[in-house]
Amino acid sequence: MRQIPFILISLFFLTCNQVDKTHKSYRDSVIDRYFAMVDSSGQYDTADSQYKTLKAYAYNDTTSLKKIDSLTVIHSTNRQNWDLWTSDIPLPELKQLNADEAYRFILSHLGSPAYETVTIYKNDTSIKLHYLFYFHDKENSKFKKGKDFEKQISKDQWDNMTSKLRYSDYWGLKTENGIRGDDGGDLTLIAYKRSGDNERNHYVHRWLLTTLNDTFYYVYNNLLDKKERQFPNN
Repeated sequence: MRQIPFILISLFFLTCNQVDKTHKSYRDSVIDRYFAMVDSSGQYDTADSQYKTLKAYAYNDTTSLKKIDSLTVIHSTNRQNWDLWTSDIPLPELKQLNADEAYRFILSHLGSPAYETVTIYKNDTSIKLHYLFYFHDKENSKFKKGKDFEKQISKDQWDNMTSKLRYSDYWGLKTENGIRGDDGGDLTLIAYKRSGDNERNHYVHRWLLTTLNDTFYYVYNNLLDKKERQFPNN
């Protein structure tokens, strides 16, 4: 009789192991089919870091995992651009604006720590544009604000801007394209969308020419008067 509890416990763990193996087998087969589909279709970006990380983990690719770990250490020391653009700007984050949809254009000027930001956000009752020109002393973590104001814009202006964004395939663009300059001239667009409990964030950073130029220049030249911009003749 003393052996019965031991036998029952043994059977319990044996059953659990068999169930676990079944689940793992199904899980592995699903992942294998997924990798096969992605690798053969040509419609997916197999250079994407998330895909490469998942594949390295699934196949226990030690060499790739070591490279990923090295990049993780680097990015933990040198902050990601997303962190910089949401915390190193003297403005509330987009999700704090109580908006259903919001866009922030950040223009870095050549040869100086000067930035222009244009934030456009929409909720049920209004559509607003906020403009800020500022200097950022990064060594001392200090900001000096210049022009700073907010105004209403029309629904037609909002629709024109978002139409241009859709044409540029903003939400489908990579956040970075690997081309960066050391002398400013950067354009970054951060976006936020909320639908019920679902939230979506994205940013695109480009140096010099970008498919976002049409949208940016529409905002800069049509939604801002010359007298409102820090540099009227730009």
